[in-house]
Amino acid sequence: MKKYLVLLFFFPCLVYSSSYDCKVTRKVGPENILSDSELKKWKFSVKIHDTPKPELERCSLTSTQNQVTCDKHPVDKVETDKFVGIKKFYNFRSQFDVQLYPDMKFIENNGRGGISYGTCKKL
Repeated sequence: MKKYLVLLFFFPCLVYSSSYDCKVTRKVGPENILSDSELKKWKFSVKIHDTPKPELERCSLTSTQNQVTCDKHPVDKVETDKFVGIKKFYNFRSQFDVQLYPDMKFIENNGRGGISYGTCKKL
């Protein structure tokens, strides 16, 4: 019986917890647009962890280590648009946000004039 109570307590967290891997397919800066070859080279992506303590990861290739590394950022606020269903994840300290659309498209606004677009897949 005790085992079932524990499962019932944690079940809502499991049902509503999702993570997404979002590959950047277009990146526009204040002064340039990255080419397809640059996007392929630097392997930009965003990971969204939509959990009770949501988190965002911004990932790219590091030339010094020659591997993809990710910087983790806690989410300060999550809002869901009640009309379209867009889920918005805000990080105030780093001044950026990520918007996840119902069709699994995403937009990252880096807060300094750069915008990234792409498609997410559920992990």
